[in-house]
Amino acid sequence: MYVSALRRARVEDFVIARAAKHPRSAADELQFLRRVLREARGRGQKVDEAILEIRPAKHAPRRGRALDVDELYELASWFPEPASRLVLLAGQIGARQNVWFGLTEDMLDLQAGVMEIPFELSKNRRDHRIYLTSVEVALFREQLLARATGTRLLFPNAAGGQWNRSRFREQVWSKSIAAAAEHHREQSGRGSSIYDGFTFHLLRHTAGSLMALAGLDPAVASERLGRSDGGALFLRTHRHLYEGEKRVQAARLDAMVRASLDAAWTEEGGTVEEGLAEAVSGYGRTWDRTRDLSRVKRALSR
Repeated sequence: MYVSALRRARVEDFVIARAAKHPRSAADELQFLRRVLREARGRGQKVDEAILEIRPAKHAPRRGRALDVDELYELASWFPEPASRLVLLAGQIGARQNVWFGLTEDMLDLQAGVMEIPFELSKNRRDHRIYLTSVEVALFREQLLARATGTRLLFPNAAGGQWNRSRFREQVWSKSIAAAAEHHREQSGRGSSIYDGFTFHLLRHTAGSLMALAGLDPAVASERLGRSDGGALFLRTHRHLYEGEKRVQAARLDAMVRASLDAAWTEEGGTVEEGLAEAVSGYGRTWDRTRDLSRVKRALSR
């Protein structure tokens, strides 16, 4: 179709339909179309000026989520063998999808356990180095042996060429995610699955959450993800709490509070029977700790 034949109504309908499923892609495609039309107009071609006034469809940002280690490995098991290692590495390292599709063997030094990302593949346009775990090194070694021959790419397509996002999604990702989700629903007996609607980008969230769970410094984890903000966005966007992690932290809080109460009762000769909600001061004042905060303030002001 010629650019002169494009009309606002048709383009706007397409953008709205596209945004319903892929809002970010819809916005990027609309921006690209505007640039094409402006360039065409600059060359003297006739274009529908109203198309340039179309605004991206508004959408609520998607909620991020993360898999734990067992869920990640279960998901990977539903992918074809070469892609399964891609899922595992992306879910632990967190590099963007374009990095994996463009990754070549010369970017790896497995002897030193290092992965070098050149600025051409980095969103922040900076080179950065990732120090690999022993598990990641083993996965890379397996992939080097299993990949298609005659290519320098680590994760080529069946013909040895480079994947693009849409072909990978259509030929590999969507089918594997659907199979994993169906199996998970059958096993859990629930109507929904943790894998429903799971995108490649959420492997990045998974990697960030696993790094945080392992205790990595936010600045280090952020740099490993290819960011240069010192960890601010990492904590706000890529960090998700696991249920087991929250249980462990609650148990730690419980242990700390009880240890403090035990020490106070030992010093003052109190007993558990006096009640956990009653605080006794050295001056004979008592108040309810939790039920009436105004009483606490009045007691402290005396």
